[in-house]
Amino acid sequence: MNFGLSVVNDGNYVQIDSEQPRLCALYNGTYQASGSSTAYVTFPSAITTPEPPCIFIRNTPDRPDDLYTGMTISGGPGNWTGFVLTTINIDYRPYGKWFAAVFASITKADYGLRMWDANSSVIFDSGATPVLFTKASSSWSFQGRVQINPIANGYYWRNSLTAALLSDEYFMINPFSRGLLTPTHINWTPIGVRFNYSQSCLQVFGVTALGAWSNMGMPGAVFARLPGT
Repeated sequence: MNFGLSVVNDGNYVQIDSEQPRLCALYNGTYQASGSSTAYVTFPSAITTPEPPCIFIRNTPDRPDDLYTGMTISGGPGNWTGFVLTTINIDYRPYGKWFAAVFASITKADYGLRMWDANSSVIFDSGATPVLFTKASSSWSFQGRVQINPIANGYYWRNSLTAALLSDEYFMINPFSRGLLTPTHINWTPIGVRFNYSQSCLQVFGVTALGAWSNMGMPGAVFARLPGT
């Protein structure tokens, strides 16, 4: 930048930039389904960014077999009101923690530092909670096939990152809210994602009777901490 404010830490990483908003967690909480395989979350108030928020979840280790097959953000540009989580089996009951983050800020601090951009949007507030990225990878390895039922197979992949989750660490579910292309067929294959606590890695399953490619593409596995949660 030619003019403005830039704050750099001891490791030469930019902490604050008056031209580039940082990713901030606006809301967080827990989700829990009862009586169905769907959990509904409503934000305390609408998120007003044009782009949808990044949703980070931490599936509970108390339910290690639950596979999350869908995440839909409710509302629309400028009025994101919540999200819906679904699991791949009607016997699963999604349960865990979440936070929603955007590249913007909200006015939360009574004292401190606040900055606006040229359009009068708040781009930094010292009271807004920053998201602390811990690791990311788009490298996946095909693990094989497991029989789900007499007609459907589960094809599964694991991310190359292997590390135990910290107690306040989550993964972003947005990249896994869509399915996979199916070979020689016009349909797509639903996928399920979860953090496997016994193997300390992120896993993706594609459940289909039509087969699957061993290369699932390069969806990003992004992890971040939200201290105090």
